[in-house]
Amino acid sequence: MLIESKVRQFHRGRAAAAIAAVAAVFLIPTGALLGQESPGEGSVRTELSLEEAVRLAHEYNPDFRIQENQGETADWRRREALGNFLPSANASSSLGYTASGERRFQSVQLGTQPAIYSSSYSMGLSLTLTGQSFLQPAVVRDQNAAIRAQIDGASAGLVDQVTQAYLATLEADEQLRQARTELERTESYVRQAQAQVEVGAGTPLDIRRAELQRGQAEVQLLQAENAAATTRLSLGRILGVEVAEGADLTTDFELFEPNLSVDELLAEAMNSNPVLRASRSQQQVSRTQSRAARTQYLPSLSLSASWTGSVFEPSTLGPLFEGRLQQISGQYQSCIQDNRLRALLGDPPRDCSRFDISDPSVEAAARQQVRDENLGFPFDYRAQPVSFSMNISIPVFTGFSRQLQVEEARVSERNAREQVRSEELRLRAEVETALRAVNTSFRTVALQTRNRETAAEELRLAQERFRLGLASSIEVVDAQANLSQAERDEISAVYNFHSSFAGLEALVGQSLR
Repeated sequence: MLIESKVRQFHRGRAAAAIAAVAAVFLIPTGALLGQESPGEGSVRTELSLEEAVRLAHEYNPDFRIQENQGETADWRRREALGNFLPSANASSSLGYTASGERRFQSVQLGTQPAIYSSSYSMGLSLTLTGQSFLQPAVVRDQNAAIRAQIDGASAGLVDQVTQAYLATLEADEQLRQARTELERTESYVRQAQAQVEVGAGTPLDIRRAELQRGQAEVQLLQAENAAATTRLSLGRILGVEVAEGADLTTDFELFEPNLSVDELLAEAMNSNPVLRASRSQQQVSRTQSRAARTQYLPSLSLSASWTGSVFEPSTLGPLFEGRLQQISGQYQSCIQDNRLRALLGDPPRDCSRFDISDPSVEAAARQQVRDENLGFPFDYRAQPVSFSMNISIPVFTGFSRQLQVEEARVSERNAREQVRSEELRLRAEVETALRAVNTSFRTVALQTRNRETAAEELRLAQERFRLGLASSIEVVDAQANLSQAERDEISAVYNFHSSFAGLEALVGQSLR
């Protein structure tokens, strides 16, 4: 049976217009319609075009979603690289308690102190600039480009997977139609054999042969039905949603003669092949990282500023009052002694009344000063002077770690360059091989079509001879088997051509129609 309609390859640039033009009804998982992270159970019904299948795969295929998620942090990686030029800020606060008891510093006794509550804060800014800081934005830019190229490669690979699965499903449907046609032919032959026996022109053996042929056709139909269901399951797995068993695949493939130049294909593949583009992006990353590694020989600059404050409050002020009054009393005695000396020298005396603790106002002022200096816990901080610092560091010797890192970066760069060259060699061989496969499969289709036409004519002649009693049923059975095999071979040849052509397009990186 001549296959009139074939599947047309997906054109990525016209997906939106194609989807709008297709009159299709899809029952998609509720979670997908609501924009949730993971689609729920559901199926695609009625019709499914290749364009819609590719869209569903990009939206729900879990492997592609994993690849695509890698690009979600690209913007933050870029911001982090630029953030190296901004100072980092930190703030801290602490609360403390020290029990009462004797204070000592080494062998010096500082006396008995009451329990003390303490509180402090610290704020600071710091900035460190190195040679690598200036190259980090370029490194991140190239890394993001490499990730984007990997995602594009995964997308192109997914399109090829969907196309191949779509083709396999169409081929299985075509084989199923052929099996049903073959069963109808064998049933017609059984009726013809029975009629021949009734008029005395045949034997019961002819009926048994016809029934055997029908049984084999039934087995072939059962296998074709299983293959059609299996290919739909495989297609659904790639799409990430369930494809209903009765869904119609609406995109047609048309058979055409491929007039392609290997030189033009190779030139296009070198520019558009997604795997090669990803390798080149990774090579650029390695080149930039090698430059960044060499900046370890450059000096680094560190700037910092800090603001601090603290407050201390004893649990009881009695000992502090006594200490302050003793201090003032000592100052009073020193002032009296100084005035005596001044009197002998004829100098005017100093005013010692402000140190006379026998005066209630002086004692009250001293006690209030102690309170003012030792109250305010926890947030009445007393700020310390602001401090600034700048440090320039020049690396002299780091135990050969720099040399190792620089050499590793150089080796990585050379390996990336060799990987690109390997991909180019692989691509050249695979493009030429794929083009040969396309041309061979196209010629095979023509040969299989001619074989099917010959087998159909053979069956017609065998049936006519059997009807006239000039041939046995063996000739009809053989002719039917030959035609059935020729039809299946033709179907396989046609879809093998389209599968080969889709593989060639995947290697080139763009549509060739």
